[in-house]
Amino acid sequence: MRAVDRALRLLVSVAETDDGISLADAARRTSLAPSTALRQLRGLEAAGFVARTADGRFTAGPTLTRLGRRAASRSSLAVLAEPHLRALASDLEESAYLAVRSDAAHGVYLAQAPSPLAIRHVSWLGELVPLEGSALGAALEDRVDPDGVAVRTDAVEAGVTAVSAPVHGPGGGVVGAVSLLGPAFRLRGPALAAARGQVALHATALAGEYGGAAARSVA
Repeated sequence: MRAVDRALRLLVSVAETDDGISLADAARRTSLAPSTALRQLRGLEAAGFVARTADGRFTAGPTLTRLGRRAASRSSLAVLAEPHLRALASDLEESAYLAVRSDAAHGVYLAQAPSPLAIRHVSWLGELVPLEGSALGAALEDRVDPDGVAVRTDAVEAGVTAVSAPVHGPGGGVVGAVSLLGPAFRLRGPALAAARGQVALHATALAGEYGGAAARSVA
């Protein structure tokens, strides 16, 4: 139990910093010998809970980030997105998601409204999704088509088409993406055209609502 307590205290010390923490500072904050702190931090690093920067500081790792994102699934953006996701799933009968960037190479789904159909995309809520080559990655990187969406088929999962659109924050940067995922045999032709328009529409509306909420929180 002492080892678990040490690891948890070190994890908290890392998570509470914005730009990482040095070994010396982590040891001091947790009242541990530097050698003990380093041994524990290496174990946390191996499990992905912490990561080390080029200058040797410890920051939150991908596992901790993913768990934090999942715990924050009721965040303001996710809450605001829920009616949009439900509308998309109801109107287009495909599964709708809100995702945000998890790290440099992945996004994570924070909220979902499932398709009402028996054959549908299985929930990836809380799961990491690679950005490279995916519609989600294109949306989070703001590399979309002129109509404001990115579409990919078979990019992450065979037989699945994804339609994604970026959600812009008050400063203009991308804070998330609205996505619609469904079987490729359904999301084509007129159905795909409708999905493109509706996903872009809801992403734009969500951006407006989130910008207003963010402005009110600052005021």
